[in-house]
Amino acid sequence: MKRILFIIAVMAAFVTTDASAQDFDLKKLLNKVSSSDSTKNSGGALSNLLGQLSNVLKPTDITGVWEYNGPAVKFKSDNLLMQAGGAAAGTTIKNKIEPYYKRAGLDKTVLTIEKDSTFVMSFKKGKLSGQIESGEDGTMVFRFKALGKINIGKMNASVSKLQGNKLQLTFDVSKLMKIVNAVASVSGSSSLQGLNKILQSYDGLEAGFELKKTKELPNDK
Repeated sequence: MKRILFIIAVMAAFVTTDASAQDFDLKKLLNKVSSSDSTKNSGGALSNLLGQLSNVLKPTDITGVWEYNGPAVKFKSDNLLMQAGGAAAGTTIKNKIEPYYKRAGLDKTVLTIEKDSTFVMSFKKGKLSGQIESGEDGTMVFRFKALGKINIGKMNASVSKLQGNKLQLTFDVSKLMKIVNAVASVSGSSSLQGLNKILQSYDGLEAGFELKKTKELPNDK
C-alpha cells in the first residue's frame, strides 16, 4: 500500500506544473486507494486513478479555434447508458437531433478559446462570450454572456479530447437549452420544442457539440 501511495504522489508531481492550478483533489484520490479491500484491488484502483490524473483538462489545454463537427451526447453514467440501450443509443440520439441543430443554426458554431481562458462562441447569427474556469470532477465552468454584457449564467460542461484533433463539449440538457434559446432569440428559430422533447426523453443525458480544431492561436502549442 505504501508503494502504491508513493507511486501516485510521484505521478502527481510529474502531471502537475502548478499545484495551485489543479482540477483534481489528490487527497480524495488517495482515500479511494486507501479504502480498497485488497492489494490486488488497490492495483486496479491505482490504474484507474492514474488515468484520471493524466486526463484532466484545464481551459488552457483547449485554446484555439474549434468548428462544429456534429452534435455530441453523453450519459452521466455507464448504467444510464446501458438503460438507454447501450453505445448505439448515442448515435441514434445524435442522428435525431442533428436536423434541429441545423434549423437552429448550431451547425455554424465556432468556439474560440484564448490563453486567458476567455471565449467567444459564434453561431450563424449572433454570438455568446465569457470566461472558462476549472470545475469539480474534471468539468469546466462556462460563464456565458450575450452581447458581451448580459449574463446568461454559469454552466458546467464535460470536456474531453477525441481522436482527430476533436473536442467533445457537453452540458446538462437544461443548460444546453439555455444556450439554444439565446441563439434562437437572434435567429428566430421555432424548432426548439422538438429538440427539447427529444433530449428530455432520456434520463441522465448531456448534450452539446463535437468540435474540430481548425486553427491554433499564437503561442498555443
